[in-house]
Amino acid sequence: MINESILPRKKKGGVASFIDSFTEWSLNWIPDSMVFVLALTLVVFCMSWGLTNHGPLQLIDDYAKGFWMLLTFAMQMCVLMITGFVIADSKLVSRGITKLVDWPKTAKSTVVMFCLVSGISWFHWGIGLMVGIVMGQAIAVRKRGLGIHYPFLVAIVYGIPVIMGNGLSMASSLLLATPGHFLEKMTGIIPISQTVVSPFQLILMPILYITLPIVMTLIMPKKEHAVEIDEATYKEFIYKEPEDTSAKLRPAERWDRSRILQGIVALGIIIWVGKFVAVNGLGRLDLNTLNFTFFGLGLLLQGTPRNFIMSVKKGVNNTFGVIIQFPMYAGIFGMISSSGLAHIITNVFVSVSTPGTYPWIIFLYTGAMDFFVPSAGSKFVIEAPFIIPAAQQLGVPVPMVINAYGAGAQWANMLQPFWALPVLAAFRVRFQDMLPFTFVIWLWVGIVASTMFLLFPNGI
Repeated sequence: MINESILPRKKKGGVASFIDSFTEWSLNWIPDSMVFVLALTLVVFCMSWGLTNHGPLQLIDDYAKGFWMLLTFAMQMCVLMITGFVIADSKLVSRGITKLVDWPKTAKSTVVMFCLVSGISWFHWGIGLMVGIVMGQAIAVRKRGLGIHYPFLVAIVYGIPVIMGNGLSMASSLLLATPGHFLEKMTGIIPISQTVVSPFQLILMPILYITLPIVMTLIMPKKEHAVEIDEATYKEFIYKEPEDTSAKLRPAERWDRSRILQGIVALGIIIWVGKFVAVNGLGRLDLNTLNFTFFGLGLLLQGTPRNFIMSVKKGVNNTFGVIIQFPMYAGIFGMISSSGLAHIITNVFVSVSTPGTYPWIIFLYTGAMDFFVPSAGSKFVIEAPFIIPAAQQLGVPVPMVINAYGAGAQWANMLQPFWALPVLAAFRVRFQDMLPFTFVIWLWVGIVASTMFLLFPNGI
């Protein structure tokens, strides 16, 4: 339960009142993502029935045929999420974070360091978000007294990793780079060297990486106005080393805590990954290779089978939406692609776009739609059948559409609370409290990304 009493209540007006009203509206009227996938199923069914020549029974057949198309992708996404959690949850990472937090001595240098470290989410958004939570709690405890405003700190925990998450673990880019993906007949294999590690992205993301710490220091509340962590939450965040019970263990329990078997398997995986990168380069990474890499790192960092399985059990809690909802999105994909609805929607996009504006339009469109369907991976399944053909008709490079889609999906998360819920629960704050700061992130990212997509619609 989020503690709403941590922050003092002040009389509000103007922007603050609008932010509270906006957040309350979203919390009151934006339901769980499961409700959206059910509603979207009915909307697509009705649109296909009304706009195509497929009748109700034929559309149900289309839905059933598509329902099982994404089982591999769903499993890949579950492994991606779980391995990211397992790595960030390891004791070695947690202790390293604590030592890093002690390095800067001032509030502003701490904020800059925190923003820069949070950029690790470019490699894996799950790791970045978990590292952000652990580091944010450590900063709140160990830098208490420096005057770092607590909701501002939480906004960094959430905002920077999410924005910088448009990187190597971006689902849409990895999917199209993986042989055998469900869109292969439409797009072929698109290596990540043309998407997340393309020249365009390698300019856009460093610009954000460098400028966001500056933006955050500029909007950082002054010390006299800062509200720091309260006493109860402070005591809750203090880490306590668990009691060593190794002398009381049975032989089977000692194997559960042994590093030997797990270490051998982890070493084998890491050797294979090193060989793959040496032969193929980073540009040939796909979803399976990245998952295999982080699986091996998770085994290595957790050390023992017991630690690994306990961490996996905690990480699985983040995957229930993927397990249940991905097949339903696949069913929607089946209706859109089989009925001919994709062709109709494609023509709409072509009619309102030009080759010079299409990536920017996709960036804005995805940002708007992601407010209602906040999972970029699942939403891509239902949008790809029309946004990709529209790009092909306009002569816009498909990789640029993927870049625009990924950027728009991460951008929208600054204004809606879906992915923020674990962060809010971990820090006992309300979304309203950090929204003024994530709104500034949203505004800045919108300006930078829009400029880039309008200036370089065909890439660099």
